[in-house]
Amino acid sequence: MELKKVESRYEGDLDLRGFLGISEEVPVGYKNIRVYFKIEADVSEDQKEELIRMAQKYSPVFNSLAKPIPVSVQLDSQ
Repeated sequence: MELKKVESRYEGDLDLRGFLGISEEVPVGYKNIRVYFKIEADVSEDQKEELIRMAQKYSPVFNSLAKPIPVSVQLDSQ
């Protein structure tokens, strides 16, 4: 399989009232995130869809966002 070009576009739904501290009742994070891919390759649409499924399965970034993980935040006093 020869990939000629791959482009990605990201969109998200975010209520800025939470991010800017205007409202304590509005969540700070994104409500939804959408990722769109354009793939130029000499393969079928089904094969392109399979590439997307594989990317989701094996992507550390996708899995960290889709499946919450513990996050610790600390002051580095060095």
